[in-house]
Amino acid sequence: MKHFRGMSREALQECFYVCPSEFSRDAGKRTLGIAMGASLYMPGTMKEIAVKLTGTRLSSLTSVILCLEDAVSDGELAEAEENVIRELKVIESLYITGKFSDGNLPLLFIRVRNTNQLQDIAERLGSALELVTGIVFPKCTSSNAQGFFRCLQELNMQRAINLYGLPILETKEILYSESREQELARLYVIFKQFEELILTIRVGATDFASLLSLRRSRLRPIYDLRLVADCLLAIVNKFGRRDDSFLISGPVYEHFEDAASTGTFDNPSSADAVLWEEVQLDSLNGFMGKTCIHPSHIAIINAAYAIPKEAYDDARAITEQSIEMNGVLKSPAKNKMNEVKPHYNWALNVLAQAEIYGVLKENVTSFDFLRRLRTALV
Repeated sequence: MKHFRGMSREALQECFYVCPSEFSRDAGKRTLGIAMGASLYMPGTMKEIAVKLTGTRLSSLTSVILCLEDAVSDGELAEAEENVIRELKVIESLYITGKFSDGNLPLLFIRVRNTNQLQDIAERLGSALELVTGIVFPKCTSSNAQGFFRCLQELNMQRAINLYGLPILETKEILYSESREQELARLYVIFKQFEELILTIRVGATDFASLLSLRRSRLRPIYDLRLVADCLLAIVNKFGRRDDSFLISGPVYEHFEDAASTGTFDNPSSADAVLWEEVQLDSLNGFMGKTCIHPSHIAIINAAYAIPKEAYDDARAITEQSIEMNGVLKSPAKNKMNEVKPHYNWALNVLAQAEIYGVLKENVTSFDFLRRLRTALV
């Protein structure tokens, strides 16, 4: 699997100084977490999931979350479960018969409601469970987190597989200021205990806003909704520290353009333009990857993760000089100060991201690349 598969080799070479590298489901935990990128939610009731995931229309998709929780009403739950199981078995059959390559399949995740449902779905999937990379745990709190992870551990041991857990932080215990610090501290202890199982920590901005009877605006990035933004940044502050290996994924942007308006970046109030701005702010504030709910979001989100040549040159200079010296360096572009000690961890992150998303040529901006990517995917 590789990012930006929808572009030809020639088009990639025109844009990239270093092209994106391939990765597989067997890659290391951090590589997979970074590679998730734009994670597309699909409700469990969606028809022809197998056709969509094995076809060419979503060629730029590298991770998908099949949702059996909030995206499915209680009355449709049994139908949704049966549909997800049936569709994954169809994909397994295509793979076994050689009609589809496992390397072209996005990373698959299932969002369950509780551990009982997880155990039931795992049993009914049978060998098709091996297609799944991880399980998304909704409304994760210090009261239910251990149960989720222990259930996952037991499942991994019983089936000799390696499913990851993706807890979603989205409850009142974290949003409300009087309980936030204590709840995050409790969750931190639990997450450290199961750190090797956690692929990414996800955040539920929509649920946070709902607890305040608010809804994010189509016209503004989530960081302008200050009560929710403060909560999101507190999560990064707790779990994004350099001594830990956690990756925190950015919140969903729930708006999108109709087909006729897609790509209207010249209008700063368009959904595409606001999403593009928000992804930049996500990265600036320590998030990696982002939940999305519409295929048009995929290219916008993933294009933002391609590393500019100048940042790559800085990162290489910092890491290469760290062995011989740890002082101040003039940047290769001669336009900034690079300090080896305080910038070293940033540099490591840049190089890890560059491995997956590539390094753009000096004369190609992220926005230039996005335009070319979207043209290639039409």
